[in-house]
Amino acid sequence: MRDTVMVMTPAPAGRRRGPSKGDLREKAILDTARELLARKPLAEITIDELAAGAEISRSTFYFYFDSKLAVVVALLHGLADELGRDAGPWLDGTGPDAPALRRSLSALAAIWRDQGRLIAGALAAAPGCPPIARWRAGLREAHVDRLAARIARDRAAGLAPDGPAPRVLAELIDDLRTAAFAAATDPEALVDDLVTVELRMLYADFPETALGRMIGQAP
Repeated sequence: MRDTVMVMTPAPAGRRRGPSKGDLREKAILDTARELLARKPLAEITIDELAAGAEISRSTFYFYFDSKLAVVVALLHGLADELGRDAGPWLDGTGPDAPALRRSLSALAAIWRDQGRLIAGALAAAPGCPPIARWRAGLREAHVDRLAARIARDRAAGLAPDGPAPRVLAELIDDLRTAAFAAATDPEALVDDLVTVELRMLYADFPETALGRMIGQAP
């Protein structure tokens, strides 16, 4: 069975139009799935519920998606941009910029607060589900690549101490925040602790920076 989302045919060039009936139905299915996933796990959601929420028949549902899995994959791809949207100032910056890191983590925590069940379910399903595994791998690689580049920049500029290879350290930080948010009942309450831990992982042993001294002296 295919696990990809059917793509609607675009309008001819130069012609402006609003969403088609098909576009609206597909959006209604995705919105229904998002609402249901906020209340219960995917295994308890039925095709009939998804169809009813979108006000379409079960047979019409299959015109847009092959399965519940295809709906989840579509939601995840839509979520990917959100997950990295506010990370730019931190990942593209230099030095121990605690405010930028806090803003990035706060935005991430808000997404986990609103869609944590979807994300946690996807992470749990990834090992046995190639489409979700590819989504997770792509998301992780994008973050790790940029964070590793930041670590390398800071070290080259003398702003951070030597330590584990930049990519290894970036992978550890990515795994740490994913595990922390996945286990949290209140993701936003973790932000300050994650800021402290991540800055310590990157800069704690570097007394040449004021923040490094401050972090190193913290209890």
